[in-house]
Formats: sequence, structure tokens, C-alpha cells
Amino acid sequence: MFLLAKSGQGFRYPKVRPSYLHVSAGICVAAIMLFIYFPLYPILNESALISVTIFNFLFIFLLFPLEGPLFRKVYLLVAGNIVGLAWHFIKSSFGATSVFYLGADTLKIITVIIGPIIDLVWIVSVWSLGLSMLASTKRRNEGDGGRKN
Repeated sequence: MFLLAKSGQGFRYPKVRPSYLHVSAGICVAAIMLFIYFPLYPILNESALISVTIFNFLFIFLLFPLEGPLFRKVYLLVAGNIVGLAWHFIKSSFGATSVFYLGADTLKIITVIIGPIIDLVWIVSVWSLGLSMLASTKRRNEGDGGRKN
């Protein structure tokens, strides 16, 4: 048996339930954004749609169940998608530049090997930024004595 405290009282964790309403709202927002992206398919390629879809999946199921305002979560999801699309255009310009200066074989290397690593950089960065923004909201609310803004 573990001795938790000298006075005999144990440590209790507050029961926090995931917000399934926030998760369902996030799924709806992500579906709307993907329906907006599919007509842009001639501009976007498969790797952009796949990386944005993976980001949406991870972001919704890892961040939306946490405590925090729904508006901030949706804002971070939309901002993350915009960053992902901008990242795709930057990656495409690097690919075009490498084809021009180094040859067509380098595009295959960039697409197959370096592409997922580059996508992982923006996905993890935006996800961690969103996590820290939700934590700062919780800390700010606790500092106000639990008052809601």
C-alpha cells in the first residue's frame, strides 16, 4: 500500500470529462474546410490535402476534447489549415526551384523523402502552439479566481 501523505489523506484528481460537443463541432468545421479545398484540387496536390487532413484529424481528436473556449479551438484549427496551405505553396516553390537548378530527380527526393518530414514540422509546430494557447487560457481563468470572461 502506498503512503501518499502523512495525514492520511490521498491525492484526488478532478474529474474532467472530454467535451464531445467541441469534438463534433471541430469535425463539422474540418469537413466544411475540406469541401472548400476539393474544388481547389488543380492548385493543390494530393500531398497538401493529405497533410491538412492528417493535421485536422490530430488537432480535432487531441485538442478539442480539452478544456477551453470553442471559438479559440475553431480559430486555431482554421489558422492551422491556412498555415498548412501556405506551407504547401512554399514547399512547391522549393520543389520548382530544385527542379530548375538541380534537375528533375531532386523533385522525387523532395516529394518522397523530405516532404513528410517538412509536413511534420508545421503540423507539430501548429499543434503545440494551439496546446500552449489553450493552457494559457486555463491559467488565466484560474488566476481570475475562476471567473468566466
